[in-house]
Amino acid sequence: MNRNAHGEERRQVEKTMRSGRIGWIELFVGQFCSMVSCVRWSNS
Repeated sequence: MNRNAHGEERRQVEKTMRSGRIGWIELFVGQFCSMVSCVRWSNS
């Protein structure tokens, strides 16, 4: 069971590494947009 979970984890890591850059960009853009909207709300 433990070994299987570890294998599953490694597969997940490999998948994350493959799509990591796209996910990072999406995360960054999301953070930026939320930051901008916060600034916009505080200014109005």
